[in-house]
Amino acid sequence: MAGETRWGKRSRHDDPDQARNHILSATYKVVTRKGVDKTTISEIAKQAKVSRPTIYRYFDSRDDIIQNLMNKRQGDFFEGMYEATLPYRNDFPRLVEEMLCFALNFNAQNPTSDLVSGPNIGRMSAYFSGNQTDDHFSMMLDEPYRKYREKTSNVVDLESLKGFIGAMIITIRIAPYKNHETLRNQLQAIMALGRTG
Repeated sequence: MAGETRWGKRSRHDDPDQARNHILSATYKVVTRKGVDKTTISEIAKQAKVSRPTIYRYFDSRDDIIQNLMNKRQGDFFEGMYEATLPYRNDFPRLVEEMLCFALNFNAQNPTSDLVSGPNIGRMSAYFSGNQTDDHFSMMLDEPYRKYREKTSNVVDLESLKGFIGAMIITIRIAPYKNHETLRNQLQAIMALGRTG
């Protein structure tokens, strides 16, 4: 069709967000298939069916694309986690447990297309946005923890707990548990330590 481009009519008038998302989607396919180390601008352009100059119109470099992809996927992950754990916001220990189970489910549903597993184990850590992760954890945990503290005398260092949960999420996504029961039993054993003594 005359005037058609990859993501709409007359590419000079394309929505920049749509173009960026198209490139990020192509990058995701390349990174999960080949690994971040073997992902090049040429591979991304080929997957997206655009020219290299088109890529550079929207992103500064390969690392810029991968950073943006990681931020988007991280946002999607935490948004899904937030939705899945909404029923547990009034039960703080269970909320923590369900957050980690969500990570296990996410990995099971995306075994070959997770950015932090497969060919990317250990390689994507450079692209994690600590501030973005902190914001997501604060949104999910700060208010439920405040309510938990009002009901119980249990006190934990919330910032340390956020760090532990983050490390566990990465661990679960890199080397997943075989089943939920094992994960839940181990979490409950850790949580019981604070209740004894």
